Amino acid sequence: MRHTVVLALGTAALAAFGIGLALRPADHPARATEVAQVRAQLASRYYRRLSQTELAQPTVHGLIGSLRDRYTDYLSPAAFRLAQRAFQGGYGGIGVTVLPAPGGLLVRRTMDGPARIGGVRPGDTIMTVDGASTAALSFDEAMGRILGRPGSEVKLRVLREGKMIQYRLVRRAFTLPSVHARVLGHVGVVRIDAFSRGTATSTRRAVRRVTQRGATSLVLDLRGNPGGLLGQAVAVVSLFLRPGASVVSLAGAHAPLRILYAKGGPSSTIPLAVLVDGGSASASEVVAGALKDHGRATVVGESTFGKSLVQEIVQLPSGAALKLTVARYLTPAGVDISRNGVQPDIRSRHALDAALRLFTSRR
Repeated sequence: MRHTVVLALGTAALAAFGIGLALRPADHPARATEVAQVRAQLASRYYRRLSQTELAQPTVHGLIGSLRDRYTDYLSPAAFRLAQRAFQGGYGGIGVTVLPAPGGLLVRRTMDGPARIGGVRPGDTIMTVDGASTAALSFDEAMGRILGRPGSEVKLRVLREGKMIQYRLVRRAFTLPSVHARVLGHVGVVRIDAFSRGTATSTRRAVRRVTQRGATSLVLDLRGNPGGLLGQAVAVVSLFLRPGASVVSLAGAHAPLRILYAKGGPSSTIPLAVLVDGGSASASEVVAGALKDHGRATVVGESTFGKSLVQEIVQLPSGAALKLTVARYLTPAGVDISRNGVQPDIRSRHALDAALRLFTSRR
């Protein structure tokens, strides 16, 4: 069965994450050709009305190219697995960190997992994945082929000191922690790397932990955070706003205006600063914009990326997926951030230092 998850992606297709609204079955028959499936999705969900000329393109890449939309894209099965890793907060893999290298993928580090147990070492070069040459694939495509369902098998050919070694490894589940916390003096610093599954719960725990350790002010560090699942973004905002406060509004050509509100009541009322920069995009901008508009936080740093479009990922029967723009969003004050991003209240290239000085002066 195909599923869709709505995303608002940041600065790059797969390095960025989405704002997820829902996970639901797609609504066209699996027997249709992939071109017809993509055309149907664009005609019924794209954020603006498409012309017959745009919809008449005979290939998937022709359809997508006619949109002139850098956020709408076709994801191969491997690229889709890599995207899932981003917004799920975990993945099935073998436990290696790799870099592009001449002839393949250079293993930089191995974690406690199948690769290390099987004998893969740092310095090895992965030449093929399930028979496919990594040199002939893009980095994202090669990475996506290494990833897969936990419990499934992957076959590698690895070059080590001029010798070729074969490995048959069984993938296992790995988690990607998105929240990190520390206390600096009386200030709790909570860094969110991405709004993936479980981020809001982890943030709530982190805020409680730094408060118990004596923090009387809080910094929410969203610098370099390219986005995340919308439910998680709204839930993080809900930790600091009263129930019923507006968080974000969304609308597209095929969807009515929808306003999302804070739920559950604030877990923290202590003074708050939000750190942002040009790498803060999508879900990060939703969070920063909502907390700024409601006067709940002082935004410190540099202008954010300025991405106000929302994407949806639709899985296709082939295992590939379509990522398409489905809506625009506005901050609670009705601001469209697409041109200028979220503007900081205190502009600084050293945002954490500026926030610490802010709280020190208040004390």
